[in-house]
Amino acid sequence: MAGPLFGIADRHHNLLLARELERFGYEVVLPQKEALRFLNGHSLDLKGLSEDCKRQSMESDVVVANIDGADVDAGTAVEVGMALAGASFATQNRPKVICVRTDFRTDPEQEIGINSMFGLVDKVIYIPAFVSTFAEVANLYRNLANEIDTVIKKLTVRDGTELS
Repeated sequence: MAGPLFGIADRHHNLLLARELERFGYEVVLPQKEALRFLNGHSLDLKGLSEDCKRQSMESDVVVANIDGADVDAGTAVEVGMALAGASFATQNRPKVICVRTDFRTDPEQEIGINSMFGLVDKVIYIPAFVSTFAEVANLYRNLANEIDTVIKKLTVRDGTELS
């Protein structure tokens, strides 16, 4: 997964989505757990973390990126760009890149909330999150994971890629 991880809302989103994707059998590299490997006391090895993000972005079978917000998180945008360029730098095929947007402020037909470069990804899944109860939140994440699973299967069947 690629996405912001510095605020509790971002971390919570990552945890909920990862849990649902794992129910489908996917191995999810969770950003906040990966970052712990680069924490030394109260300091963070930012260079090591950045190198690991680069490697993970380019070598994963699929990158699922959270592109919510008025502007996409800068680190997430870089990870998506590295994943899209993955085949240029690695010996394997480029990862499939699926972006997830739940921000309901804009309509995807008139999208002004994300940079047009995100049109280069394999799929942008837009499910507006008008939730106000825990039950609705749980349902949203189940639906989101189901949609991601469906897209992954379609993308891999289309190009004959076998996910490891």
